[in-house]
Amino acid sequence: MTQMAQIYTDFLKFINHLCKSVLSVSKKIISVSLCLCGLFFQGYSYDAPVSNDVNRILFCMQSGNASAALNQYREYYKKIGRHDFEVLEKIGLILLDQGCRSSEPEHQLLTMYGAGVSLNEKALYILEEGMRSPQPQLQLVAMSFLSRYQNDNADAILNRALSSDSLIIRLEGAYLLAERGVTTALGQTESLMCKVDKSIWPVFPKIFAKIGTTGAIKILKKMLTNSDEKVRIAAILSAAENQRDDLLPNIRILATHHNLQQQEACAKALGVLKDETSIDKLIVLSNSNCLSVQLAACEALHHLGRTEFKGAIEEAAKAKNLFAITLLAEIPDSENLLSELAKDSDLQVRINATIALAQRKDPRCLISVNEILLRNARDLAFSVVSSAGFALNAYRAVPSARQNLEDDSSAEEMSLSIRTDLLTLCQQLPEKDFLKVCQNAFDYQQNDLVPTLVALLENMQTEGAIALLKKYLQKAGAPLIRNYCALALYRLKEPGPYKEYINNWVARQQKMDLIQLKPIGAWKGPSSRYKIAPQDASRLLIEAFEAITESQEDKGVNTLLDAIQYGNQKNKYVLAGLLLRIS
Repeated sequence: MTQMAQIYTDFLKFINHLCKSVLSVSKKIISVSLCLCGLFFQGYSYDAPVSNDVNRILFCMQSGNASAALNQYREYYKKIGRHDFEVLEKIGLILLDQGCRSSEPEHQLLTMYGAGVSLNEKALYILEEGMRSPQPQLQLVAMSFLSRYQNDNADAILNRALSSDSLIIRLEGAYLLAERGVTTALGQTESLMCKVDKSIWPVFPKIFAKIGTTGAIKILKKMLTNSDEKVRIAAILSAAENQRDDLLPNIRILATHHNLQQQEACAKALGVLKDETSIDKLIVLSNSNCLSVQLAACEALHHLGRTEFKGAIEEAAKAKNLFAITLLAEIPDSENLLSELAKDSDLQVRINATIALAQRKDPRCLISVNEILLRNARDLAFSVVSSAGFALNAYRAVPSARQNLEDDSSAEEMSLSIRTDLLTLCQQLPEKDFLKVCQNAFDYQQNDLVPTLVALLENMQTEGAIALLKKYLQKAGAPLIRNYCALALYRLKEPGPYKEYINNWVARQQKMDLIQLKPIGAWKGPSSRYKIAPQDASRLLIEAFEAITESQEDKGVNTLLDAIQYGNQKNKYVLAGLLLRIS
């Protein structure tokens, strides 16, 4: 018996003796005395052994003996009959702290990721350590997760990005601070602009327009008259994007200049800002000798209610101008023309018309949608191209992507983004049409689309979507599809063995090095259809752990603890972050 327990016992004997000796004391007063006694000793007599258990667990964790600590936690769990989420939080924080102090760059990177996915403010200091790191990759990961926190501490940590040795980090940090409305963003950004080469200046108007303060708009106004055409165009488009109609007088003046690229940008801005006083100027620009200026002006006039200028855009589309075809996505009653163009023999025409039709929510986009979504022997990749004045955009298909784009670090991500955006657009089609698109993607095992595809079906929660998930849960030779379908059905709480399926799958992955971040700047090409690529499995495993732990069911938490103790030791830092999330 501990000393405190003995004191508590003696005190109870004293109260009992007092009650027997003083018969005149009312029962109510005695009751109050006993309650005060209980409050005074709460946490000492009954919780003292428990506190000792917790102290031993945390001591083992701090000593680096995680396995012994987790064994002791399991004994503690059996003793109290439930999981102690406060203790689990402390275990997760200790693991992350140890990973943060590791000399292994990979451990540090995974720790940053773990701290980020935890969404726990107690792990903010780890992201701060990431910002102090000389490694740009760690800084980028830390910034990405810090941007999800909306508090002063995160803002203060993000300020460190402005002192990075990497220009990309400093620019990204300036933009994030501007986006969050941090008061120091203006001075920091202006100072940074003065330090970099003027060839970089075209990226700054977007930041100043996002800041939006009086001082920032004053600088943006100066950039509208900069001697560099690219800076002026960037300032014009940034003003329009951020609805800065207070800069309309300056843009109207610039629209009268003879620089064609500048005219195109001004026409776009006047349309976006719905400047009716500039209709006459736009009509003049619609007769320009430059087709891009014509199209930008006609689009602006159409936005301002001058529907007669729709015909000029349609004529350019019939002539297979890709920018004009893309503009038809925003013009009502253009579906019939787009449907014809979606069957054109020219690949570039087809893909632009198909995406525009999908934006119009027209099922006729299905004529060619598989050409974009489904990878085949042509190995097509897709990118966005812009006109000279950056007011117009279109899509471009690149065949033999692995060979042609191997030196383009962002090509794979851009192509996947375009395909997933198209898949998301298809969800707006009638359900039977969208389910047909999903079925084709499953049949052709488009692994890179599977996470988005399953998420869309899961969000629909219709009988047809659930039936499709159940159907492809049985697909042979497609482990990624089967596992994602099972995960979706588990999250939807559908009756069936889906919880056991996911728990068992996760348990089988413990020894594998699955939790990896995708390499930066590497064109990997399509992953094998018949096995899970490491990055695919990484994402799936993390999502599976999130699902089984967020339910806070004992079996799910036990699975997570088993993976930390017995699984690949590099994985434990990310898993520690998930442990914090459920705490």
